[in-house]
Amino acid sequence: MLVLLQENCRYVFRSKMIYLILVFSSLVHLAGMKFLNHLTLSIQGVVSIIGPKEAVYTALFLQVFSSLSIASVYGIWMAPYAHRGEKSILTHVLPVPKIQFPICYIICCGLLLLINFIVMIVTFVSVFGFSSLNPELFPWIFILKTFLFQWLCLEVLMLGLALSSLMFGQVATFFISGSLLFVLQIVGTFARFFKEAAEESYFSAKGILVWLYLKLPPFGSFVFDLKELMSSGRIPFENLILWVVWLVLFSLLFWAKVRYPNPARSTEA
Repeated sequence: MLVLLQENCRYVFRSKMIYLILVFSSLVHLAGMKFLNHLTLSIQGVVSIIGPKEAVYTALFLQVFSSLSIASVYGIWMAPYAHRGEKSILTHVLPVPKIQFPICYIICCGLLLLINFIVMIVTFVSVFGFSSLNPELFPWIFILKTFLFQWLCLEVLMLGLALSSLMFGQVATFFISGSLLFVLQIVGTFARFFKEAAEESYFSAKGILVWLYLKLPPFGSFVFDLKELMSSGRIPFENLILWVVWLVLFSLLFWAKVRYPNPARSTEA
C-alpha cells in the first residue's frame, strides 16, 4: 500500500502537476485577496474597506474553484493514466489487491487538495498579515469543516471522472463532464423548488423524477450546501450520507473496472 502510494506521489511530481497547482492556485488567491484589500465601499456617504473577516468567505470560494480544477484534472488525466493502453497490462499483473488503487488515488488527491488549502492560507496571510489568523477574524473550526466537506465532495467527483475516463476515454469525459455538471447545477436549482411539491405527489411523474435526482451524487446542490454550511454551520444530513455512499460506490466500481477489464477494448488489457 505504501509503495503504491509512493509511486502515485512520484508520478504527480514527475508530471509537474504539483508546481502547476502552486502557481495557478497562488495567482488566483493572491489576485482575489489583493483586489479585496484595495476595494472600498461607499454606502450613504460612509466609506468602508473590506478586511480579513469579510475576505475569508471569498478566499474559501476561490479555494473551492481551484480545488475543483485540481480534482477534475487528477480524475480525468492522472488517475486513469496507468490503466489505459499498453501500460494497463502491468496493472493486472501487479501482486497487489486492486482495491488499493482507488484508496491510493483518494489519498493522493486529498494531499493535493490539502496543499491547495495551505496555499490559500499562505496567500491570505501575505495580504492581510499574520494578525488575520486570529480566531475572531479567521474562524478555524468553521474553515476546517468547510474544507472537510469539499474534500469529500471533490473526492467523489475525482473518482467519478476517473471511472468515466476508463470507460469512455479522457477526451470524451472532459467534454461530457463539464456539460453534465452544468446541467446538474441547473436541475439542482429547480429541484429545490419542486421538492416539496414532489413529496406531496410522490407517485406522479414529477415526484419520481425528483426522487431519482435525489439519489444521484448531489453535485447540483453542492454550492447550496456550501453556502448553508458557511451561513449556519451545518449541511443536510441526507446529502452528507449520499456523498459517503457514492464515494464508496465509485471506489468499488473503479476497483471492478481495474480488476475485471474488458478484453474487447483496445485501450485495456
